[in-house]
Amino acid sequence: MPKPKYRVLILGLDGATFDLMLPWVNEGRLPVLERLLRDGARSNLKSTVPPITPCAWTSLMTGKNPGKHGLFDFVEPIPGSRGFRFTNASSRAGETLWGYLSRQGRRVGVVNVPMTYPPEHVNGYMISGLDTPHEHSKFMFPETLKQELRDADIDYRIDLQHLGNMRTDARRDHELAELKKRESIRTNTLKLLTERYPADFRMLVYSATDQVQHHFWHYMDSTHDKYDAAGAPRYQHAIRGVYEHIDQQIGSVLEGEDENTVVIIMSDHGFGPTSNVRLRLNQVLEQQGLLQFVHEHRSSSLVRKLAGTLDRLLRFTLSNDAKRTIAGMFPKLRVWFERLDEAQVDWDRTHAYVNEAYRSSPSVWLNRQGAFADIDRGQLRDKLVKVEKVLEGLVDPKTGQPAISNVYRSGDLYHGPYSDRAPDLLPSWWEDGFLLDQSVPGGPEALMVERSKSPIMGGVEFAGSHRLNGVFMIAGGPARKGLVFDGAEIIDVAPTVLYLMGLPVPEDMDGRVLTECLDPNFVSQNAPRRQTALEPVEVGAGHQDFTDEESALIAKRLQALGYIA
Repeated sequence: MPKPKYRVLILGLDGATFDLMLPWVNEGRLPVLERLLRDGARSNLKSTVPPITPCAWTSLMTGKNPGKHGLFDFVEPIPGSRGFRFTNASSRAGETLWGYLSRQGRRVGVVNVPMTYPPEHVNGYMISGLDTPHEHSKFMFPETLKQELRDADIDYRIDLQHLGNMRTDARRDHELAELKKRESIRTNTLKLLTERYPADFRMLVYSATDQVQHHFWHYMDSTHDKYDAAGAPRYQHAIRGVYEHIDQQIGSVLEGEDENTVVIIMSDHGFGPTSNVRLRLNQVLEQQGLLQFVHEHRSSSLVRKLAGTLDRLLRFTLSNDAKRTIAGMFPKLRVWFERLDEAQVDWDRTHAYVNEAYRSSPSVWLNRQGAFADIDRGQLRDKLVKVEKVLEGLVDPKTGQPAISNVYRSGDLYHGPYSDRAPDLLPSWWEDGFLLDQSVPGGPEALMVERSKSPIMGGVEFAGSHRLNGVFMIAGGPARKGLVFDGAEIIDVAPTVLYLMGLPVPEDMDGRVLTECLDPNFVSQNAPRRQTALEPVEVGAGHQDFTDEESALIAKRLQALGYIA
């Protein structure tokens, strides 16, 4: 029986779900994935809590829970401040899978994995992902890759900027075509680099599955709270079309691979429909005396309203190049525009709050600064209990049932030296499908929990959102054929890769080797090994803040993708 020294290829399908994939496989629409399922094993892949891109992909690349790597979301509190900043790879603690492999002398190639900017100087090549500010950033290692790709007529681009502006069928058609085009470019990039720089480990993430599900689910799903019957004839198969395109891309990547390559298909989380329930959580906290707003003068509000109108006019009429030029010339002005609708909080009288400028993953933070800097554990516990009861008491006006199924405490979810960087409470948006709306200071109680009746405006409001269970498929090498198993978690991927490549698993990884999906004889002759881990690199030790211009561009991309308002 051979020892485990396989090459490994991971193809990430961001947000892919078996709920959609398996029926389409059974219909014969995804022949490459069908073959991999037949020749290998599969399991649901439990994501992190919350199942959000930065948190999940970082747990994949480290094999650790967020309490050990310290990256919980797209934004994080600025140390010593009440403000927030965008996260990137420098927000992460500890060693990545490809960093470990590089240190062991293995060659690696990594393309478009989120939360890898700035790129690591690996033993091989890396092209960073979603957290890259723009095409002019130094997002490739080595930097000579940019010219190599240009010389090969590959116009590599990062994620789309216009998903937030799909007001017409012409724009929707254009964006769908662009999603597919960019994934084809990523395929061609990986194939070229594979040919020129053979590697023991390769990983490529396709983003389109996530993006199309966010914005087109309501055309496909007739049970959706905001089902678009008028648009369905044209777009009901938009999501399926992207899956079919990705299936073709996977087939292209796999051409020429031999039996010594283990192929893993996985996603960082699953997907499902949003509901039309809208919560204004800071307004809820205000009513309960846990938060106080600064009530502005009428004139100030009028100025903000006029400025907001101007911002929307510029955002939806200027070309991408013109808007980028303005963002570069006036980055602080641009960031100010994008914070217009934030209600101002009176921090000295606020016990708990939600960052409502970032609305895709609502979390509750307890105020530990200023007047509350000396709060003791007992007081913190009392506040947590009070906020929990408030959130659990919110009622869906249509069903009479709780609007929030569960409220999770970070102390119950995470362990490790960076657990205290997490939000205090996480309402279960991934279980319930609700979305966060902007609070109205002193507004009526009816606005705190309401059912939105307005149709989805293209690109502005999510039609689909993340779920806890993603996909995991493994084929080739010792993978068992036709096996369906359960219990895989995203933190298990890195240890399994190391095992297949004949390397011990660092003891500080929380994940395990998924031996149940491998040939039992192979496993019995090759017991998984653990070894002492390196001293972890501390969060913030090499933190690289985005510039004002880069922050404005990151905000714009997350806005276009629907993550921030």
